[in-house]
Amino acid sequence: MIPLTEVGLFSHLMALLAYLGLAVAAVSRQRATFNLLMAGAALLTALWAGSFAYAYVVDPAAQVWLSRFQTIKIAGWIGLLLYALRPEWLGGSGSARSAFWVGGVLGFVMTLQLVIDLSGATEGVFAGTAGAVGSFFLVTRIAVSVTGVVLAHNFYINSLPADRSGLRLLAIGLAGLFLYDLNFYTFAFLLPPGSTDLYNIRGAVNALLVILFVFATRDSLVKGARVSRAIAFQTVAFSGVGFYLIAMSLLAYLLRLVGGSWGTLLQVTFLFGTILLGVVVLASERFRARLKVAIARNFYRYQYDYRTEWLRFIATISAPGDADTLPTRVVQALARVLDARGGWLLVPDDDRLQPMANWDMAHIEPEPIAIDSPLVAWLQKEDRALDLDRVRSGEAPGAPAVPGWLLDDRRLWLVVPAVNRDALAGVVLVGRSMAPRTLNWEDEELLKTLGRQVGSYIAESSGQAALEEARRFEEFNRRFAFILHDIKNLVSQLSLLARNAERHADNPEFRADMVETLKVSVGKMNALLAWLSQRARSGEGEDRPLSLAALLRQLAKSRGAAWPALSLHLPDDADALIVNGDAERLEQMLAHLLQNAIDASTAGSPIRIDAARSGQQLIISIADRGHGMSARFIRQELFQPFQSTKPGGFGIGAYEAREIARAHGGRLDVASREGEGTTFTISLPAAGQAPDMVQLERGEA
Repeated sequence: MIPLTEVGLFSHLMALLAYLGLAVAAVSRQRATFNLLMAGAALLTALWAGSFAYAYVVDPAAQVWLSRFQTIKIAGWIGLLLYALRPEWLGGSGSARSAFWVGGVLGFVMTLQLVIDLSGATEGVFAGTAGAVGSFFLVTRIAVSVTGVVLAHNFYINSLPADRSGLRLLAIGLAGLFLYDLNFYTFAFLLPPGSTDLYNIRGAVNALLVILFVFATRDSLVKGARVSRAIAFQTVAFSGVGFYLIAMSLLAYLLRLVGGSWGTLLQVTFLFGTILLGVVVLASERFRARLKVAIARNFYRYQYDYRTEWLRFIATISAPGDADTLPTRVVQALARVLDARGGWLLVPDDDRLQPMANWDMAHIEPEPIAIDSPLVAWLQKEDRALDLDRVRSGEAPGAPAVPGWLLDDRRLWLVVPAVNRDALAGVVLVGRSMAPRTLNWEDEELLKTLGRQVGSYIAESSGQAALEEARRFEEFNRRFAFILHDIKNLVSQLSLLARNAERHADNPEFRADMVETLKVSVGKMNALLAWLSQRARSGEGEDRPLSLAALLRQLAKSRGAAWPALSLHLPDDADALIVNGDAERLEQMLAHLLQNAIDASTAGSPIRIDAARSGQQLIISIADRGHGMSARFIRQELFQPFQSTKPGGFGIGAYEAREIARAHGGRLDVASREGEGTTFTISLPAAGQAPDMVQLERGEA
C-alpha cells in the first residue's frame, strides 16, 4: 500500500469539511432532484475523505477501505452527470435503451471494481505486484475516469448559452475530479509504483473543487443541458478512442511481461502500430458514416438534426461557383445528407430525361430515361424516393417497371424525384450510402422536402438559362438589324456608282465590264434584302412531301468534290423515304451537321452518311472519325447558342440543326468519344406520300 502522510491527513480533512459544507449548501438552497443528487455525491466524497483520516489516526488496517470508498464516490458523481444529461437521452424508447446501456455498463464496471477490491486481489496494486487482476483493476479505473471526463465535456458543451457561465464552473470542477484520477491511475499502471505525493494530496485537490460546485447548486444552471448529435458523435468517437488505447496499452503491457528481453521493443512497436491504425479508422468516411447512423438510431428519437442538415444543404448549394456548377452542387448537397458516394442529375430534354451533371460519379454513365416510362410516371405521381434495393429484392409492392440498366448497376441506390409545382423538373440518381441502411418514413419525408427544393433550383436555373438565351437572341437580332441597314446603304452607294459609271465612262469596254460587275453585286445584295424581308414577313416556308434520298444525294454531290472521303449509303427502297418538311431548312440542317463533321476531321478521314427506315421514323446518321467530344461538352455546351470552339464561329450550327429537327417533329441525338469520332443521328417522322409525287425545289440531285 502507499504510505499515508501528515500532509495527506491534512488534505483529506480539508476535503471532509468542504464536502460536508457542499452537501448542506446543496440541500438548503433548493430541494430539487439535481441538488439532492449533488448532496449525495458530496456526502460520499466526505465519507471517502473521512476514511483516510480514520486510517491514519485510528486504524491503519482500514486503509483498504479507501479504494472501496473511492469507487462509491466516483459512482455518485457519474450518477449526477447521467441525470443532468438525461433529457435527450431519455427522449424515446430507443434513446432510453441507450441511456440504460450507458448507465448499466458503468454500473457493472464499478460493481466489478468493488468485487475485486473486496476479494483482496488489489493488494499491492499500486506497487505493481498485484498481478494480472490488479492490472485489470487499474485499467477499469482509467476507463471510468475517461468516461467521466467525456461526460463532463458534454455537460458543458450542450448547455444553453444563457446558462453557460454556471455550467462552465460545474463542468470544470467535474473534469478536474476525473482528470486527476486519470493522471494518478495512468502513472500507477504504466510506471509503478504509484506516486505517494499524488495519492496523499488528492484530498486537497478535491477540496478546491468544492468552490466550483457551490455555484452549480441551482437547477436553473443545469436544466438547459442537452446532448447534440455532433457532440454525441464526438463523445462516442473519443470515448472509443480512449477505450481503444486503454485496451491496446493493456495488451502492450502483457507483451512486455511475456516478451522477456524483447518485451520493451514489442511493447513500443505494438503501441505505435495500434495508434496508427486508430488514426486511419477515425479518418475513414465509411467508419464515420456508420458511427453517425448507429448514434442516431440508439441515442435519439429522430434520425436527423433537421436544422443542421438544412444549413449544410443550403451551404453546399450556395457555395462559391458559377451557374454551370449549380447542378453539380445540387447533387452533392442531396447525396451528403445520406452519406452517399455520389450521384447523377437527369433533366427533361425533349421526350427523355438526359444526364446533366454528376458529383463523384463520373465513372457511371447513366442512360436516358423516357419521359413516358412507368418509372417517371410513378415518380411524378408519388413524389417520393424509390429504393432500388427493395425493387431488386421484390420488397417494393406497387413499384413501377424500372429500366434494366438501373437495376443491374448496384452502385445506384435511390431514385429521387425533383418536383417543382407538381411538375417533374428532374431526377437524382443517388449512389450507395457509406453505411448500409434502408429507408424509413423519416428518410422519405426528408428526401421529399429536399427533392422539392432541388426541383425549384433546377427550374430557376432553367429559367435563367432561357432568359439568357433570349437576351442573346435579342442582342443578335439588334446587331443583325444594323447589318441590314449597312447593307442597304452599301447597295444604294453601289447603285449610284453604277449609274455614274454608265454616264461618265471614258473607256467604254472597261467601264462596261465594271458596270456589269457592279450590277451583278447590286443584284445579289438586293436579292438578299428581298429574301430577308420576305422571311421577316411570312416566316418559314411551307412543309410538303420531300424525297429524303434526293436531299442526301444533292448534299453528297455538292460536298463530294471538296471531301473525296465522303460516302453516302442508302437502302434499296431509298425512294420510299419520304418526309414532310421545308426543303431549304432540312438541307440547312444536314449541311450544318456535315460541315461540323468535316471541320472535326483530318484531311482524308472518312465521313459516312446513312439513311434507313425504322417503323414510322426515318433515321439519318452522319458519322466521322474526328477528334470527338467529351460527355460534359455535349451536355453543357454543344447545343448552347453563340458558343463556339471554332475560330470565327457563330456557335449556332448545332443549336439550329436541333431546332430544325424539333420543328419537323423529330429529334437530334449525338454520340461521341474523344479521339474516336462523332455520330449525329436525326430521327424524322415518315410521311405517307408516294415517291412519284415528290420533287425538290431546286431540281433533282
